[in-house]
Amino acid sequence: MRQAVGVRIGKILVDRGFITEAQLQEALRRQKESGGRVGEILIEMGALTQDQLNWALGEQLGLPYAELSQEMVDLEAARALPEELLRRYQALPILKVGNELTVTLADPTNRQAVADIEALTGARVTVAIASAAVITHLLDLAFPPAMVREGVRYCEICPPGYQQPEALTRDTSGVAAVYALLLAAVREHATEIHIEPREAEIRVRYRVPGGLREPARFPAHLGGAIATRLRILAGVRPEHGWQRSRMRTRLDEQELELELLFLPTRRGEAITIWLRRRDLGPPDLEQLGLPARAGKTLTRFLRDGRGLFLVSSPDPGGLAAGLYALARTAAREGKRVVTVERVAAFEVADFVQVEIEDGIERATIEALARPPEVALVEDVSAGAVCLAAARAAERGSLVIGGLPFATPSTAWQHLLSLDLPRPLLAASLRALLTVQREEERWASALFPVSDRTRRRLIQGPVPWTLPTS
Repeated sequence: MRQAVGVRIGKILVDRGFITEAQLQEALRRQKESGGRVGEILIEMGALTQDQLNWALGEQLGLPYAELSQEMVDLEAARALPEELLRRYQALPILKVGNELTVTLADPTNRQAVADIEALTGARVTVAIASAAVITHLLDLAFPPAMVREGVRYCEICPPGYQQPEALTRDTSGVAAVYALLLAAVREHATEIHIEPREAEIRVRYRVPGGLREPARFPAHLGGAIATRLRILAGVRPEHGWQRSRMRTRLDEQELELELLFLPTRRGEAITIWLRRRDLGPPDLEQLGLPARAGKTLTRFLRDGRGLFLVSSPDPGGLAAGLYALARTAAREGKRVVTVERVAAFEVADFVQVEIEDGIERATIEALARPPEVALVEDVSAGAVCLAAARAAERGSLVIGGLPFATPSTAWQHLLSLDLPRPLLAASLRALLTVQREEERWASALFPVSDRTRRRLIQGPVPWTLPTS
């Protein structure tokens, strides 16, 4: 019977020009020697694609071939069935009308799949055919691997030099590897994950309090699978050049925001992931590690309710902590606070938080044209943005701006290199706060702008020496 079915599907494939007669005969010969299905043998030979075989099967069996997209599919219908069953049968429910459930199958001849789905749902199943790769992709969207679900547990990644857990090396899809990497990063309080392809392996590094740590290395052949799995999670299609995306998820009972950057390299795709915990509130000024006297000075400045305050840190987490700590202190006076960021670092119910991925420089300038009482600006390193911030502060607003520099000297020098009007800068600038991470704590220093510094700034042309608190 299998031979007869093979001939029929083979004839369709030849008639439609998908394969040649010689390729069909070679497939039938191999089938006779080792068994298997003609279509699968042709795919192994490289003579046929899975989509071409599915199209021919649809014609043979009188079933529709569905070109699926995310917009066409009700993912809630998929979630009504056990994930394990859907993945085992490569099945995806796409539509339910009354008692009739339309299910796409990668293998439409699998009658057991139809019987099991009908038994579970009590519905009458109508079968359509779809690509196995597309079904897998949509199942990944319906059941994201990065979400913690009951019964899903993976081992934490071991220290360098360990033997990879069998589950990770056996899983060629990248699901287990990605899940384990994210879970371990969250538990180690990492703020960044760096996945770096090398000649014979994939190196993984976490940025944790104290610096970079290398928790794992994977075989090079897993690199593509890991990248694909992360792209699926982030909803990013493979394209040439660098790509950036972000997503939110829940992992290890924590609300997370992940920002992903995909970079093509000579040895494969390098990926950087920034992790932010959304269930943690922003720190208070007291948590930044400021000396008591400096903390009182800064609080007094902020309660004056006006001026430009700069926060400098090479660590995105430190920059966000400093910006929000200052904004919270200023907001205690009952003022309206508006933040402008690519991605809000923290969720604060009383703040108006504006998120803009593209065109943030222009949006920031427009927001500062009519500023609120308190404005938090993620990055004022661009000259036009810094000028808008200084003008808003000079008109009476309190503006808190970020500078991504490691030392106060480099922050000051960059500020002066922007060629802003010196009198405006002298009139608006109140202080610079630097924030550094030391082990698991923040360490901060305050550099107020004194009257002497303002005079030297206006008189120029030599920049001021570093202010001291």
